[in-house]
Amino acid sequence: MELALKTRRNLMLSQKWKQGLVGSALLALLVVSNPMVNASGWMTEEEEIVRASMIVGPTKNDDNCSSCHALETEAWEATSHFATFKTRHRTDEAKEILANMGSKSMKRTGDCRQCHYTSELKNEKVRASFGVSCESCHGAGREWLAVHSKLGGDINASDLKWGTGKEQAADSRMQRLAKSQEKGMINSSMIYAIAKNCFGCHTVPNELIVNTGGHKAGSDFDMVAWSQGEVRHNFSSSAGAPDAPTNRTASAEQKRRLYVTGLMVDLETTLSNITRLSEKSGTYHVAMVKRANDVRNKLDAVLSAQAISELSAALESVPNPVVETSSIDAELPGKLGIATQVFLKSHDGSELSGIDGLIPTVLKGTPY
Repeated sequence: MELALKTRRNLMLSQKWKQGLVGSALLALLVVSNPMVNASGWMTEEEEIVRASMIVGPTKNDDNCSSCHALETEAWEATSHFATFKTRHRTDEAKEILANMGSKSMKRTGDCRQCHYTSELKNEKVRASFGVSCESCHGAGREWLAVHSKLGGDINASDLKWGTGKEQAADSRMQRLAKSQEKGMINSSMIYAIAKNCFGCHTVPNELIVNTGGHKAGSDFDMVAWSQGEVRHNFSSSAGAPDAPTNRTASAEQKRRLYVTGLMVDLETTLSNITRLSEKSGTYHVAMVKRANDVRNKLDAVLSAQAISELSAALESVPNPVVETSSIDAELPGKLGIATQVFLKSHDGSELSGIDGLIPTVLKGTPY
């Protein structure tokens, strides 16, 4: 169980791509699995308990995210992710879904809690404590927080506080981030891992709450429009930090990588959901088929505008179009994930200007 509950798994690939998706030898890649999802598409009660025990929480004491990342915390407190803790359960939609599921409380129902809240373990029980927060995206912090906040990642070194991180030597910072990642932190530069967490909820992996509860099967989520909008919180890495930090927007090159990665992870997650179906041709299945084809059309537009051989080869294995009778190999989503990571290793975005016209310019909400 411990392995299944890790925020991420290390899968080292030093051989040529076995299925012929690329012909060159690959560098070792870090594959990150969504902590929300196991083989059945949802955490068991036991898994949720273990995850909750690893949550530190974004606020409340001196040893958490807000103690160093005050501006990021302020930005978070202006988002729907934050507000959901006080508002979501009060909506008519939520009440209707709960009634359909035979439940009374979102915060006490694992089917709701796992995506809509950050939960802590209190008196050996899982309790929703915050809305979607830092650890929902960056990984439960119990193991990595102490290392992340120490100079050079040395547990015996001095504490880093806001601004002092800028004074680190480059190699010291890299050591600190590497040690944090080894402990389970998902750094903002780990685009694939961040996307996996986003789509793990925004492409709903829980079939029951859709077919029985009437929950939507997912959001119209886009990595650029959403990451550059309301949830943007890039202060510590801005040019003016620490004296005059700004909420830095992603560069054109970064947006290109975000856009392509988002589409690939969307397709990967959607196909993975289809492989776990228990009710064929149900509401959830129909929605996933439509979503798969919609995102495939966007990927085809990308590849028409810009040749990206790693992705073209991977997509050859995906039925086009996907239909309700399509047979999706259980290993296919994982292969798409590897292709996405190869893409990220191979492209810094500078040569992908051909897709600029496809990238959304309207943001989801107003940046802080």
